[in-house]
This record gives sequence, C-alpha cells and structure tokens, in this order.
Amino acid sequence: MIGSNSSVKRIKMATLGAPDVAKVEAWYGQWLDYGVIERGVVSADLARSWGAPDSAGRPFTILGPASGEDVYLRAVEIDPVPCFKTLITWGWAAVEITVSDVDMVMEKLEGSPFKVLGLPRELTSSSPIRAMQVLGPADEVIYLTGNIGDRVASNHPDPKTLIDRIFIMVLAGPDKLALKKFYIEAFNLGDQGDLAFPVGVLSDAQGLPADHVYDLSVLVGSERGNKLELDQYEPQFGKRPVTPGQLPPGIAMTTFEVESLYSIAVDFISPPAPLYEGYMAATFVGLAGERTELVEKR
Repeated sequence: MIGSNSSVKRIKMATLGAPDVAKVEAWYGQWLDYGVIERGVVSADLARSWGAPDSAGRPFTILGPASGEDVYLRAVEIDPVPCFKTLITWGWAAVEITVSDVDMVMEKLEGSPFKVLGLPRELTSSSPIRAMQVLGPADEVIYLTGNIGDRVASNHPDPKTLIDRIFIMVLAGPDKLALKKFYIEAFNLGDQGDLAFPVGVLSDAQGLPADHVYDLSVLVGSERGNKLELDQYEPQFGKRPVTPGQLPPGIAMTTFEVESLYSIAVDFISPPAPLYEGYMAATFVGLAGERTELVEKR
C-alpha cells in the first residue's frame, strides 16, 4: 500500500538541534553538496509552536540538496547536551538521504569530518538497496542509501544528483506497534510492512551482539518516496536528554506537509498559526517524545 489516501503528503524538513550551526552549514555544504536556502533567527511564535520558547532569537540555517528538491535540512542552535549519545534514546533517530551511487559517496567522504558508522553494504544478502551510515556535526545519524532495483515497487525516489533529498525519517521508541498504531490512525499512513533483521550501526551503538535482531516497520505518505521508519529499541534505553526550553539535540524534529491540519486528531502544543509565509503550522509531541511539525499546504 503506497498510502495514496494519507493526510501526510511528504517529508518537508528535518531539524537538527545543533550547538554549532555554522559547522552544520560547512560540513553539509562541502561534503554533501547541500547549499544554504535561508539564514535567520527563530521567531518567538515559531519557538512557542515547537514547545521550545528559549529557541527564540537563536540562529538557524536551512539547507537544500544540489538537485533543487524542496526537502530541507534545518539546523537550530542549542546549548550543548554533554550526556546525549546518538542511537540510544527514543525520538527521531536518523535521516535517510537517497543517493545515486553509495560507493561514490563513500569515496567523496574520504578525508571528511563525517564519522563513518557503517560502510556501504546491502540491506540484506538479496536486497537491491545498498547503504552506508555517517555521524554528522550535530551528532545526527545520516543514512546514505542507493537502490539498483525497481524504485517504483520499493517506493524510492529517483535521485537527480549524487546526493539528493531526504526520503525516510527514522523514529525509535520502546513500542513499535504502539507507534505504528498512532501514526496510521492519526494520519492514515500506508503500511509498507514489518521487517526484522540485524542492524550493525544500532547494535554497535547500543552494545548489543552483532546478530541482535531489530523489529522495524515502514509507513508511507501519499507522495512516492516519502517514508517513516519505526525502530523498536530494547527497554533499557529511554527518553532523550534536553535542555528545558530548547529543542532536543541531534535530530530534534521532523516537518511533514499535510493537506489540512484541522482533519488531524492530535494534541498540538499550540493552536495552528501562519508561521511559514502564511502557511499554517503546528507541532505535537508523540509517544516516543518526538516533536513532529505539520505544515498545511493545500
């Protein structure tokens, strides 16, 4: 099911909570070909909508891929959170970017400041999907994913450049089934199925055996090539540390584009408001503590 009736159309933006916004700009610009779309400071209204009032007045940058696709990465300044370690807390766990050739991306990143967490490899022994994982300047995990198979059948976008747009957001929590039920019921997302296999980058971070099997689900929006992956973590992992009044560290928030905010039954932090050039937007906090922003684009 491709989710043609989903109230979520597509991923619009991933937001990083970053101690150094300039570093995000520099790394993504030089090594991932993401250019600056906008710079500024967060307005009080936007910060209030996020439930992060102390973000008001802090610098942000918005970056976009060389392909020109209007799916963005935003970095918002936060104070450092020394106790934060990636991939061991609930919430938004990774951004996944489609690439045309993952091995060429690996060559491009040689000598870069990105830390390679996982070398290019197939998802499974028979999979046409080949991916690698790196750690970015805000301690965010980035999957760089190529696909030599049938992109329509797998609901993957066609990259126009070596490194193109975000097409999957990964959400981790203690109860994958509860997360799945919530996002399907709230947004009528399409269900692409459940998976179970070892994920080396996760077991390495979490100190689990290399053959530990993770339960995952994949949900899809109404526009092709827009997915939400749900990962179940073991019960010893918990909520992400966050400085009160600020956005969480790492991948702080995902923004989805929707047809109408008023048909969606979630508890928004603040009522919908015209926050993006007149477009209505609102944010809610989900079951795993994840901040999810919705922008109405009729």
